[in-house]
Amino acid sequence: MAPLRLQHLHFPSHNPSHFPPYSLASKLQSLLRRQHLDHKDSPSGPPPPPALISFTPLPIYTLGRRQSSPLSQSEIARLSQPLSLAGGTTTLPVTTSHSPRGGLTTYHGPGQIVLWPVLDIHSRSHKQFTVRCYSRLLENTTISTLRSLFRIEAFTTEDPGVWTAVEGKEERKIAALGVHLRRHISGLGTAINVDMPSTADVTDEKANPWKRIVACGIEGKTVTCVRERLPADQVLRGTEEVADGWAGELARRIEVDGGVEKMGVERVLRLLEEAIDKSEEGEEQGEREYINDVWKGVKIGWVEEALNRGV
Repeated sequence: MAPLRLQHLHFPSHNPSHFPPYSLASKLQSLLRRQHLDHKDSPSGPPPPPALISFTPLPIYTLGRRQSSPLSQSEIARLSQPLSLAGGTTTLPVTTSHSPRGGLTTYHGPGQIVLWPVLDIHSRSHKQFTVRCYSRLLENTTISTLRSLFRIEAFTTEDPGVWTAVEGKEERKIAALGVHLRRHISGLGTAINVDMPSTADVTDEKANPWKRIVACGIEGKTVTCVRERLPADQVLRGTEEVADGWAGELARRIEVDGGVEKMGVERVLRLLEEAIDKSEEGEEQGEREYINDVWKGVKIGWVEEALNRGV
């Protein structure tokens, strides 16, 4: 019998025009979760392997379940203002969407790596977890990855997420956490700020998405990123390299005997096409465009170049 491996599905990106829509990752997550749920309903053959989806999306604000009242039109208009990147040389549209996670509003976008494990926390194929222990698993996997890749000492507090200390005292969030479970099948996960504006770094709302919100509704707290915490002479690893490190740490902690199997780009693209076709929500703007752009990139070689650069 082949050893069980964690399947790592990474969305490649080449430049700001090739970031995937958040909705596309959500559709892939739904497809993988449905495979687990179908196996629970009709358990013939081995269960689906645990998986990890990693991606950097186009800019988006997601609204958690604690967002009890709808945003006003003026609030939506403020959040949806285009975001300026790379010193103003690139401008990207910003969207908003509701999320099944807890909490209030948070941001995902360029400079961040989003990591969504899809696994059965009660599976007999690997280590089992309670709901609380699963949240701790995500936090500890993130803390260990930051330490091993960047020598950053991070920790947890009474507030959700992973934090670092600035000048030994001020706590700033470096990674967000959001969990959704359906019949013990995990959804959502964590998002690590790798190279993006921090709360204190850039004060202009046009260039700093965090200035438009109180992140996750936690007043008086700020965010930081890996780049901000590194010495000037230390190399900043790319988002894909961070995802690979996180995947390896997760595989070790859930005790799969075969480690990580990273899925090839062409196989990921076919799964994305299947996810769109089977989605009950229908196709959304930009999803096919991203897939088609990456298929073109496979043919001309930019995808391989991007993967070699760790983006």
